Amino acid sequence: MRAISFAEKVSRPVFTQTRPKRCLASCTRAMASEACCSAGRPVRLDYEPKGKFDNIGHLPIYRSGSGNLGVVLIPDIFGFGEKQVFQVCDRFEEAGLNVCAIDPFHGKPWTLEKFPPKPEDDFMGWLGRVGSWGALEPSIKAAAELLKSEGATKLGCIGFCWGVSIALHAGQDASTFSACGGAHPALFGKDAELADKVACPVILLPAKGDAPTDVFQKKLESRPYGSKCVYQRFDDQTHGFVAARGDWSKPEVAEAAGKAIHLMTHFLKEAMA
Repeated sequence: MRAISFAEKVSRPVFTQTRPKRCLASCTRAMASEACCSAGRPVRLDYEPKGKFDNIGHLPIYRSGSGNLGVVLIPDIFGFGEKQVFQVCDRFEEAGLNVCAIDPFHGKPWTLEKFPPKPEDDFMGWLGRVGSWGALEPSIKAAAELLKSEGATKLGCIGFCWGVSIALHAGQDASTFSACGGAHPALFGKDAELADKVACPVILLPAKGDAPTDVFQKKLESRPYGSKCVYQRFDDQTHGFVAARGDWSKPEVAEAAGKAIHLMTHFLKEAMA
């Protein structure tokens, strides 16, 4: 597939080093994805963000870049609590993209004290209340409007883990978004529904334990934008390797994260061309 040729061309990236934390492997049915839970706690990253922190009303955002190709970015369940998301935004900026990351949890992401979650923690109930499409659609639209007001003429939406499902919802509006998807998706078993309704090119980069992309490939291959879609598995990486669970002090993880970022930036620029 096209994605493989992209990956083969990427040189080894340079990432800021991290200090790994203890990984917890136990999992409960409360999690949306066993792969998400088994990936363990976030890894602390020593990184100084190059962009700027701001707000749209009460919505915290992180801005990096400028120009006509805008990207709304959705972090994983750890929100702005870990710095990997800011380095990803800055890498997108280096590729020529104009990024607005949103903090869906307004400074109150899922806490490490409750990770991995127990059934009594009601993780899915929490995510349904604060992280559903209905709850986040206004924030996605606000970020899109901000990017357009600052010069973006084309928009994409990228997420991580559960955030990919939000990005795919956003991609149902082809009048606003020209591309959507993300890395290590957790789609809650709604792959077919999301694939049926998405209206623009998609990128999906699952990691070890994440669901196959067959449903999307089958449903989208015959659509006018089907040839622009990108699917690439990273089965040698844990769920979350491009986001909060990415231990980029390990060369093999840093290299895989760099390839995934390269795939996403190339995909976005081609889809929004």
